[in-house]
Amino acid sequence: MRYWVKKTAALLVTLLVAAFLTFLAFEVIPSDAAMTKLGLDATEEEIQALREQLGLNRPLPLRYLSFLADAVRGDFGNSTQYGRSVGELLGGRMPVTLGLAFYSFFLIVAVSLPLGILSARKHGSHGNGGFALLTQLMMAVPPFFLGMILTLVFGIIFKVFTPGAYVPAGEDFFGFLGFMLFPALSVAIPKIGMTVRFLQNSLNEQLTADYVRTAKSKGCNRRRVLWGHVLRNALVPVVTFLSMVMAEILAGSIVIEQVFNLSGVGRLLAVSISHRDYPVVRAIILYATTVVILLNYLSDIACRMLDPRIRQI
Repeated sequence: MRYWVKKTAALLVTLLVAAFLTFLAFEVIPSDAAMTKLGLDATEEEIQALREQLGLNRPLPLRYLSFLADAVRGDFGNSTQYGRSVGELLGGRMPVTLGLAFYSFFLIVAVSLPLGILSARKHGSHGNGGFALLTQLMMAVPPFFLGMILTLVFGIIFKVFTPGAYVPAGEDFFGFLGFMLFPALSVAIPKIGMTVRFLQNSLNEQLTADYVRTAKSKGCNRRRVLWGHVLRNALVPVVTFLSMVMAEILAGSIVIEQVFNLSGVGRLLAVSISHRDYPVVRAIILYATTVVILLNYLSDIACRMLDPRIRQI
Protein backbone atom coordinates (compact mmCIF):
# COMPACT_ATOMS: atom_id res chain seq x y z
CA MET A 1 0.00 0.00 0.00
CA ARG A 2 2.84 2.37 0.82
CA TYR A 3 4.33 1.85 -2.65
CA TRP A 4 1.02 2.70 -4.35
CA VAL A 5 0.53 5.81 -2.23
CA LYS A 6 4.05 7.06 -2.98
CA LYS A 7 3.71 6.45 -6.71
CA THR A 8 0.27 8.08 -6.91
CA ALA A 9 1.43 11.10 -4.89
CA ALA A 10 4.48 11.47 -7.15
CA LEU A 11 2.16 11.22 -10.18
CA LEU A 12 -0.10 14.03 -8.95
CA VAL A 13 2.83 16.29 -8.05
CA THR A 14 4.47 15.69 -11.43
CA LEU A 15 1.22 16.49 -13.25
CA LEU A 16 0.82 19.72 -11.29
CA VAL A 17 4.42 20.78 -12.02
CA ALA A 18 4.04 19.93 -15.71
CA ALA A 19 0.80 21.91 -15.90
CA PHE A 20 2.46 24.91 -14.20
CA LEU A 21 5.49 24.83 -16.53
CA THR A 22 3.20 24.60 -19.56
CA PHE A 23 1.12 27.52 -18.30
CA LEU A 24 4.22 29.57 -17.45
CA ALA A 25 5.85 28.95 -20.83
CA PHE A 26 2.95 30.59 -22.64
CA GLU A 27 2.74 33.42 -20.12
CA VAL A 28 6.28 34.56 -20.94
CA ILE A 29 5.71 34.46 -24.71
CA PRO A 30 5.61 38.08 -25.94
CA SER A 31 2.03 38.06 -27.19
CA ASP A 32 -1.26 39.50 -26.01
CA ALA A 33 -4.37 37.36 -26.40
CA ALA A 34 -6.62 40.39 -26.30
CA MET A 35 -4.69 42.19 -29.04
CA THR A 36 -4.53 38.99 -31.10
CA LYS A 37 -8.30 38.62 -30.88
CA LEU A 38 -9.18 42.26 -31.56
CA GLY A 39 -6.49 43.03 -34.12
CA LEU A 40 -4.08 45.94 -34.51
CA ASP A 41 -6.84 48.49 -35.12
CA ALA A 42 -8.33 48.08 -31.64
CA THR A 43 -8.11 50.97 -29.21
CA GLU A 44 -6.30 50.75 -25.87
CA GLU A 45 -9.65 50.92 -24.05
CA GLU A 46 -11.04 47.97 -26.02
CA ILE A 47 -7.90 45.94 -25.36
CA GLN A 48 -7.99 46.66 -21.64
CA ALA A 49 -11.69 45.83 -21.44
CA LEU A 50 -11.13 42.48 -23.16
CA ARG A 51 -8.10 41.75 -20.95
CA GLU A 52 -10.32 42.35 -17.93
CA GLN A 53 -13.01 40.10 -19.39
CA LEU A 54 -10.50 37.31 -20.11
CA GLY A 55 -8.93 37.61 -16.68
CA LEU A 56 -5.51 38.58 -18.03
CA ASN A 57 -5.11 41.37 -15.47
CA ARG A 58 -5.35 39.00 -12.50
CA PRO A 59 -2.20 37.89 -10.60
CA LEU A 60 -0.26 34.98 -12.05
CA PRO A 61 -1.11 32.44 -9.28
CA LEU A 62 -4.83 33.09 -9.70
CA ARG A 63 -4.57 32.71 -13.47
CA TYR A 64 -2.74 29.40 -12.99
CA LEU A 65 -5.40 28.07 -10.62
CA SER A 66 -8.08 29.13 -13.09
CA PHE A 67 -6.19 27.43 -15.92
CA LEU A 68 -5.78 24.26 -13.85
CA ALA A 69 -9.47 24.16 -12.94
CA ASP A 70 -10.47 24.66 -16.57
CA ALA A 71 -8.01 21.98 -17.73
CA VAL A 72 -9.47 19.44 -15.30
CA ARG A 73 -12.90 20.14 -16.83
CA GLY A 74 -11.47 19.90 -20.35
CA ASP A 75 -11.97 23.60 -21.04
CA PHE A 76 -8.90 25.07 -22.79
CA GLY A 77 -10.56 28.18 -24.20
CA ASN A 78 -11.21 28.96 -27.85
CA SER A 79 -8.93 28.66 -30.83
CA THR A 80 -7.87 32.02 -32.26
CA GLN A 81 -7.60 30.50 -35.74
CA TYR A 82 -10.71 28.32 -35.97
CA GLY A 83 -12.94 30.30 -33.60
CA ARG A 84 -14.07 27.07 -31.95
CA SER A 85 -13.55 25.42 -28.57
CA VAL A 86 -10.11 23.84 -28.22
CA GLY A 87 -11.67 20.82 -26.53
CA GLU A 88 -14.00 20.39 -29.50
CA LEU A 89 -11.06 20.58 -31.92
CA LEU A 90 -9.06 18.02 -29.96
CA GLY A 91 -12.08 15.75 -29.60
CA GLY A 92 -12.49 15.67 -33.37
CA ARG A 93 -8.81 14.89 -34.01
CA MET A 94 -8.13 12.54 -31.08
CA PRO A 95 -9.73 9.37 -32.57
CA VAL A 96 -7.31 9.54 -35.51
CA THR A 97 -4.22 9.86 -33.31
CA LEU A 98 -5.42 7.25 -30.80
CA GLY A 99 -6.34 4.84 -33.59
CA LEU A 100 -2.89 5.20 -35.17
CA ALA A 101 -1.15 4.85 -31.79
CA PHE A 102 -2.96 1.72 -30.60
CA TYR A 103 -2.81 0.07 -34.03
CA SER A 104 0.95 0.70 -34.18
CA PHE A 105 1.47 -0.50 -30.62
CA PHE A 106 -0.50 -3.68 -31.29
CA LEU A 107 1.72 -4.45 -34.30
CA ILE A 108 4.88 -3.74 -32.28
CA VAL A 109 3.91 -6.08 -29.44
CA ALA A 110 2.39 -8.82 -31.65
CA VAL A 111 5.46 -9.03 -33.90
CA SER A 112 8.43 -8.10 -31.70
CA LEU A 113 7.76 -10.32 -28.67
CA PRO A 114 7.66 -13.63 -30.60
CA LEU A 115 10.61 -12.57 -32.77
CA GLY A 116 12.63 -11.47 -29.73
CA ILE A 117 12.02 -14.77 -27.96
CA LEU A 118 12.85 -16.74 -31.12
CA SER A 119 16.08 -14.82 -31.69
CA ALA A 120 17.15 -15.41 -28.07
CA ARG A 121 16.49 -19.14 -28.42
CA LYS A 122 18.54 -19.25 -31.64
CA HIS A 123 21.36 -17.17 -30.12
CA GLY A 124 24.72 -18.20 -31.55
CA SER A 125 23.28 -20.01 -34.58
CA HIS A 126 24.26 -19.18 -38.18
CA GLY A 127 20.89 -17.62 -39.04
CA ASN A 128 21.00 -15.23 -36.11
CA GLY A 129 23.53 -12.97 -37.87
CA GLY A 130 21.14 -12.38 -40.76
CA PHE A 131 18.33 -11.75 -38.29
CA ALA A 132 20.46 -9.16 -36.49
CA LEU A 133 21.15 -7.45 -39.82
CA LEU A 134 17.41 -7.35 -40.58
CA THR A 135 16.58 -5.72 -37.24
CA GLN A 136 19.40 -3.20 -37.77
CA LEU A 137 17.92 -2.26 -41.15
CA MET A 138 14.46 -1.89 -39.61
CA MET A 139 15.85 0.46 -36.98
CA ALA A 140 17.74 2.51 -39.57
CA VAL A 141 14.75 3.37 -41.79
CA PRO A 142 13.09 6.67 -40.76
CA PRO A 143 9.29 6.37 -40.33
CA PHE A 144 8.54 9.24 -42.73
CA PHE A 145 10.66 7.65 -45.49
CA LEU A 146 9.03 4.29 -44.89
CA GLY A 147 5.63 5.98 -45.08
CA MET A 148 6.52 7.53 -48.44
CA ILE A 149 7.69 4.14 -49.79
CA LEU A 150 4.51 2.40 -48.58
CA THR A 151 2.36 5.13 -50.12
CA LEU A 152 4.19 4.84 -53.44
CA VAL A 153 4.14 1.03 -53.60
CA PHE A 154 0.76 0.14 -52.08
CA GLY A 155 -1.15 3.37 -52.67
CA ILE A 156 -0.04 4.51 -56.12
CA ILE A 157 1.37 1.42 -57.87
CA PHE A 158 -0.75 -1.45 -56.51
CA LYS A 159 -3.69 0.77 -55.40
CA VAL A 160 -4.32 -1.25 -52.23
CA PHE A 161 -5.49 1.96 -50.54
CA THR A 162 -6.23 5.51 -51.65
CA PRO A 163 -3.67 7.99 -50.23
CA GLY A 164 -5.40 10.69 -48.19
CA ALA A 165 -8.79 8.92 -48.20
CA TYR A 166 -9.06 8.34 -44.45
CA VAL A 167 -12.01 6.18 -43.40
CA PRO A 168 -13.38 6.83 -39.86
CA ALA A 169 -13.84 3.71 -37.76
CA GLY A 170 -17.44 4.70 -37.00
CA GLU A 171 -18.35 4.60 -40.70
CA ASP A 172 -16.43 1.50 -41.84
CA PHE A 173 -14.34 -0.31 -39.24
CA PHE A 174 -12.65 -2.69 -41.68
CA GLY A 175 -12.03 0.16 -44.10
CA PHE A 176 -10.42 2.04 -41.20
CA LEU A 177 -8.19 -0.95 -40.40
CA GLY A 178 -7.22 -1.31 -44.06
CA PHE A 179 -6.26 2.32 -44.50
CA MET A 180 -4.53 2.73 -41.12
CA LEU A 181 -2.45 -0.42 -41.62
CA PHE A 182 0.13 1.46 -43.68
CA PRO A 183 0.58 4.47 -41.36
CA ALA A 184 0.75 2.01 -38.46
CA LEU A 185 3.40 -0.04 -40.26
CA SER A 186 5.42 3.11 -40.91
CA VAL A 187 5.47 3.83 -37.19
CA ALA A 188 5.80 0.20 -36.05
CA ILE A 189 8.55 -1.28 -38.25
CA PRO A 190 11.48 0.76 -36.80
CA LYS A 191 10.12 0.20 -33.28
CA ILE A 192 9.79 -3.54 -33.93
CA GLY A 193 13.50 -3.68 -34.75
CA MET A 194 14.36 -1.81 -31.55
CA THR A 195 12.06 -3.92 -29.36
CA VAL A 196 13.33 -7.21 -30.79
CA ARG A 197 16.94 -6.20 -30.18
CA PHE A 198 16.10 -4.94 -26.69
CA LEU A 199 14.21 -8.12 -25.74
CA GLN A 200 16.90 -10.36 -27.23
CA ASN A 201 19.64 -8.66 -25.21
CA SER A 202 17.54 -8.77 -22.04
CA LEU A 203 16.79 -12.48 -22.50
CA ASN A 204 20.42 -13.34 -23.23
CA GLU A 205 21.49 -11.47 -20.11
CA GLN A 206 18.98 -13.35 -17.97
CA LEU A 207 19.96 -16.71 -19.49
CA THR A 208 23.46 -16.31 -18.06
CA ALA A 209 22.23 -15.52 -14.55
CA ASP A 210 22.87 -17.79 -11.56
CA TYR A 211 19.23 -18.72 -11.05
CA VAL A 212 19.11 -20.19 -14.59
CA ARG A 213 22.07 -22.48 -13.86
CA THR A 214 20.37 -23.51 -10.62
CA ALA A 215 17.13 -24.32 -12.44
CA LYS A 216 18.99 -26.39 -15.05
CA SER A 217 20.86 -28.26 -12.35
CA LYS A 218 17.49 -29.26 -10.88
CA GLY A 219 16.48 -30.84 -14.19
CA CYS A 220 14.53 -28.04 -15.86
CA ASN A 221 14.92 -28.02 -19.65
CA ARG A 222 15.68 -24.86 -21.63
CA ARG A 223 12.07 -24.30 -22.69
CA ARG A 224 10.76 -24.52 -19.13
CA VAL A 225 13.50 -22.21 -17.84
CA LEU A 226 12.77 -19.69 -20.58
CA TRP A 227 9.00 -19.56 -20.15
CA GLY A 228 8.84 -20.18 -16.42
CA HIS A 229 11.69 -18.04 -15.11
CA VAL A 230 13.63 -16.00 -17.64
CA LEU A 231 10.88 -14.32 -19.66
CA ARG A 232 9.18 -12.68 -16.68
CA ASN A 233 12.42 -11.07 -15.48
CA ALA A 234 13.52 -10.12 -19.00
CA LEU A 235 10.24 -8.30 -19.68
CA VAL A 236 10.83 -5.71 -16.93
CA PRO A 237 13.15 -3.41 -18.96
CA VAL A 238 11.15 -4.19 -22.13
CA VAL A 239 7.93 -2.95 -20.50
CA THR A 240 9.69 0.29 -19.58
CA PHE A 241 10.94 0.63 -23.15
CA LEU A 242 7.49 -0.09 -24.60
CA SER A 243 5.94 2.58 -22.38
CA MET A 244 8.41 5.08 -23.85
CA VAL A 245 7.52 3.86 -27.35
CA MET A 246 3.80 4.28 -26.67
CA ALA A 247 4.37 7.77 -25.29
CA GLU A 248 6.40 8.70 -28.36
CA ILE A 249 3.68 7.42 -30.68
CA LEU A 250 0.87 9.19 -28.84
CA ALA A 251 2.73 12.46 -28.46
CA GLY A 252 4.84 12.58 -31.63
CA SER A 253 2.99 11.32 -34.69
CA ILE A 254 3.21 14.66 -36.51
CA VAL A 255 5.31 13.52 -39.47
CA ILE A 256 3.32 10.35 -40.21
CA GLU A 257 0.06 12.28 -40.07
CA GLN A 258 1.48 14.71 -42.59
CA VAL A 259 2.73 11.93 -44.90
CA PHE A 260 -0.63 10.12 -44.97
CA ASN A 261 -2.76 13.30 -44.78
CA LEU A 262 -4.34 12.29 -41.47
CA SER A 263 -6.25 14.95 -39.56
CA GLY A 264 -4.91 14.02 -36.15
CA VAL A 265 -3.59 15.90 -33.15
CA GLY A 266 -0.05 16.02 -34.54
CA ARG A 267 -1.14 17.72 -37.73
CA LEU A 268 -3.31 20.14 -35.73
CA LEU A 269 -0.25 21.03 -33.64
CA ALA A 270 1.84 21.77 -36.73
CA VAL A 271 -0.86 24.03 -38.20
CA SER A 272 -1.49 25.77 -34.86
CA ILE A 273 2.21 26.54 -34.36
CA SER A 274 2.47 28.08 -37.83
CA HIS A 275 -0.58 30.29 -37.12
CA ARG A 276 0.45 31.06 -33.51
CA ASP A 277 -2.77 29.58 -32.19
CA TYR A 278 -1.44 29.41 -28.62
CA PRO A 279 -4.56 28.02 -26.85
CA VAL A 280 -4.46 24.95 -29.11
CA VAL A 281 -0.68 24.57 -28.83
CA ARG A 282 -0.82 24.82 -25.04
CA ALA A 283 -3.59 22.22 -24.81
CA ILE A 284 -1.71 19.75 -27.05
CA ILE A 285 1.54 20.21 -25.13
CA LEU A 286 -0.31 19.58 -21.88
CA TYR A 287 -1.90 16.49 -23.44
CA ALA A 288 1.51 15.17 -24.57
CA THR A 289 3.18 15.71 -21.19
CA THR A 290 0.23 14.10 -19.39
CA VAL A 291 0.44 11.06 -21.65
CA VAL A 292 4.17 10.62 -20.97
CA ILE A 293 3.74 10.99 -17.20
CA LEU A 294 0.78 8.58 -17.02
CA LEU A 295 2.52 5.94 -19.13
CA ASN A 296 5.63 6.13 -16.94
CA TYR A 297 3.40 5.63 -13.90
CA LEU A 298 1.68 2.61 -15.48
CA SER A 299 5.07 1.24 -16.52
CA ASP A 300 6.32 1.37 -12.92
CA ILE A 301 3.20 -0.46 -11.75
CA ALA A 302 3.54 -3.13 -14.46
CA CYS A 303 7.24 -3.68 -13.66
CA ARG A 304 6.45 -4.10 -9.99
CA MET A 305 3.86 -6.75 -10.85
CA LEU A 306 6.32 -8.60 -13.12
CA ASP A 307 9.38 -8.62 -10.87
CA PRO A 308 8.87 -9.84 -7.28
CA ARG A 309 12.10 -8.12 -6.22
CA ILE A 310 10.58 -4.69 -6.84
CA ARG A 311 7.91 -5.45 -4.25
CA GLN A 312 10.50 -5.10 -1.55
CA ILE A 313 11.15 -1.45 -2.46
